[in-house]
Amino acid sequence: MIYIKDNTITLEEAEKLKVFLSHPWRAWEGTAVTNIPHDHELALKIKSVVAHDKNFKEIEAAQIITYPIGISKPFHLDTARKTTTGASITFLNDNFKGGEAVVEGIEITPILGRTYYFDGNMYQHAVLNVIKGSRHTLGLWYNYG
Repeated sequence: MIYIKDNTITLEEAEKLKVFLSHPWRAWEGTAVTNIPHDHELALKIKSVVAHDKNFKEIEAAQIITYPIGISKPFHLDTARKTTTGASITFLNDNFKGGEAVVEGIEITPILGRTYYFDGNMYQHAVLNVIKGSRHTLGLWYNYG
């Protein structure tokens, strides 16, 4: 199942994460990736939104992912960790063009505060090319705990 929930965070909450953007720990296929603490208040807030689903029990990884102009992510499954049971992606901004998410053929429009969540091992997903600005998201990966 793929869920989409709007207004999970506010602009003010998203702004609090900007402190992490200046210190990405690695570049990955053109993106900048920054780890944040699993117990960060926004990670826990998003976790409470998805808690109704058993696949989203414990946060396994929490990252801010930045896609600059010209970067996309081809269709893939979340296979980096064998224990991952779900993923949630929350848009931290929407002042860019392109960068739509696609999960099993469903295109998800980037809207600040929109969270989409699904089983990333089961559903193929991608990010379309960013054509203007930079796309910032909070990605959380979960396990059964």
